[in-house]
Amino acid sequence: MLATLLGSFIVPPTVAHAEEDLMQILDGKAATSATAFVESEEIQKLRKVVGPKGAEQNIFFQFLAEKKYEKALFQWNTAYNSSAFKTSATGRALEAFLKFKNDLKVTGVEALLAIKNPEVIDKTVIGLWKENINGQNPVWGLAQATWNPYWTKVFGDDAEMAFLLKKNYTTTEVAELSELIKKTAPDSNQRAILEWQLALNLGIRGDNKKAGQVLAHLTKSKNNPIDSDLITMTAGRLLYQGGFLDAALKYYEKVSKKSDYWFQVQEEMAWTHMRKGEPQNAIAITKTLTYPHFKGLVGIESYLLDAFSRLKVCDYTGVLSTMAAIKPQFSEHLVALEKLSVDGHQPAVETLANALLQGSVSVDKLGPVAHSLPMVASKDEALSVLIRTQKALEAEATVAETLFSHSLTFGNLQGQFETLKNQIKSRAEMTKGAFYQRVQELAKTELADAKQVIQRLHIVEVEMIQQVDSSDKLNKKLAKAEPKAGVASTSSKYAMSFANDKEIWFDELSNFKVDTKNGCAKRTE
Repeated sequence: MLATLLGSFIVPPTVAHAEEDLMQILDGKAATSATAFVESEEIQKLRKVVGPKGAEQNIFFQFLAEKKYEKALFQWNTAYNSSAFKTSATGRALEAFLKFKNDLKVTGVEALLAIKNPEVIDKTVIGLWKENINGQNPVWGLAQATWNPYWTKVFGDDAEMAFLLKKNYTTTEVAELSELIKKTAPDSNQRAILEWQLALNLGIRGDNKKAGQVLAHLTKSKNNPIDSDLITMTAGRLLYQGGFLDAALKYYEKVSKKSDYWFQVQEEMAWTHMRKGEPQNAIAITKTLTYPHFKGLVGIESYLLDAFSRLKVCDYTGVLSTMAAIKPQFSEHLVALEKLSVDGHQPAVETLANALLQGSVSVDKLGPVAHSLPMVASKDEALSVLIRTQKALEAEATVAETLFSHSLTFGNLQGQFETLKNQIKSRAEMTKGAFYQRVQELAKTELADAKQVIQRLHIVEVEMIQQVDSSDKLNKKLAKAEPKAGVASTSSKYAMSFANDKEIWFDELSNFKVDTKNGCAKRTE
């Protein structure tokens, strides 16, 4: 009799569900859905894989079958803490799944990807994962781990590409990059990003023709996230690199004043004119770039270009004026970069981090604070990934803290969640540190470039002094003074001037014309 009574309680879960369903039918209630039976059977398969079970394991599987994932996570250690199953590939994958379902998404996915032999994970656990995450989930772009090809078979190419696209492939072997492109769908966002990196890769290697072909194909993509002006500017660069200067200028001219890349394009146009031996046309462009109103938008190299162009046409007054303008324009910026290169924890960096969390960032959005940051910081993809990862981890640390407080009412103390919270917080801090370090690296790079530009400006200054000195010596030997137009002693009527030096009209910017055909010729008073 006792055995009969015990047997009525100790029945396999599948049978229990079936009897419960039968009683519901007899009582006139709705039967359990077919889906519930399938889920129950899957859980039953997993129970068989786990092996010997007792009361604590039964409780765990009950929570799992009922999709009470928080309680299942609380019960996990109680049920399996001292078992071999907990440290097995299947056990680790199941624990990772429970974390994922409790909004510890990055932590859960990273734990899953960390399993060295994923192919031995039981199919039932793999099935649980596949039902709850697809290739479009943003967590793939945040998780830090090593990708195993097995996961591509499970989650698809989209997941692999999202995971791998955190890396920059502009210096990768072309064959490897081409293989990655083959894994992406035509006209997909991911393919466009990889094609863009392939074009840059080929350009760096000097294969301008193939790079141009890739860019041409990229412009036809239906889902192209790359800025069209950036593509146009890159096409101009490839033509410049190949020596097709007039064609390069035509591409540069396509970039409108509204573009974030307009100032950069203008500078490259000016260099193109210099390469063509047309310093007067370079000056026509740098006249716009060196307006003090564009502080924070134009780099110091534009001032080097302006001074060099004016030296070429013997506009020594203009050279001195340009060099004198550098300190008020860039001293604050260079001092800020010096501070950043020593310590990235500056208020401007916090402003940048908050802006990057909102999406794409422009200098306009940053406002005056942009002058205290590296010029490329707002467009740096690595910074964007780091700040998003940091915020995701901070959110998960809060979740872990909430789980700990909930666990106090569950019965057993769950100190593991306090430990987990501290671990996630530590990860978030490390990611934040990497963000600051990246800003420091950008600051150091720009600072080194700026110092190199300043050295070149000194060379321009020395060359100007030598030219003026040679001119003065020549004039002393002449019976009648024959000063060269543009020397420092030139009277104001011969000095180069622009009609709107005092009043600026926006529609006149970048539309200057300069004629200096005889700028360095001798003249007789």
